[in-house]
Amino acid sequence: MIVDNRRVARLTNYQIWWPVLARSWLGWGLSVNAALFHVLHMDHLAGSQMPAVDAAMLLFGSYGKQIILLISIVAVISSINAALMYIPRILFSMSRDGLLPRSITSVNRGGTPSLALFLCAAVSIALVLSGSFDMLIAIGSILFVAVYLSGFASLLILRRNEPNLVRPYKAWWYPWSTVLVVLASAAFLVGSVIDDLKHSLFTAILILLSYVASILIVRAKSREQA
Repeated sequence: MIVDNRRVARLTNYQIWWPVLARSWLGWGLSVNAALFHVLHMDHLAGSQMPAVDAAMLLFGSYGKQIILLISIVAVISSINAALMYIPRILFSMSRDGLLPRSITSVNRGGTPSLALFLCAAVSIALVLSGSFDMLIAIGSILFVAVYLSGFASLLILRRNEPNLVRPYKAWWYPWSTVLVVLASAAFLVGSVIDDLKHSLFTAILILLSYVASILIVRAKSREQA
């Protein structure tokens, strides 16, 4: 975590690029799609609700569903572990900056922001109990793309407004690489909104309420400091 590092300029290049290079080298997304296309062919893929399960059953017979279930469980546990590592630290940083109650900065003996972790776990449980898995996936996918899109757009704005800042790493083929990713992310976001207008509207309202709340908190903090 960046908040735990003392040498951000030296570590940023390693932390950002090695995972990107590893994932790009492996090409998981393209490899999986190519494998499914090779095993099932287009006519089967067009009518399949769970292509991975169908492909596994063709390869492993009746054990295909169990294998995909096991892989899914491992993937979900890994994702939950990663989320519970970085999301509480976001709340911790916001609390340290005065955007959330100061009590959220409490840390236990092991260095974990315990109250922030508890809040994340409680909200996650509430979301799981409040609706279907498909609804959570739809809302989460829109939020993920929106967050990444804002980060890519921020890179363009920061490089334009602050050209003399120290750059710990260089963005390859800038600005065209960033513009291409921004356009692709925006296209995916628009497609998600068109495909699922109900959940997209709910997500937009959630983002709007969060933005309004941040403005009010920042203004209140400014008045206190004045």
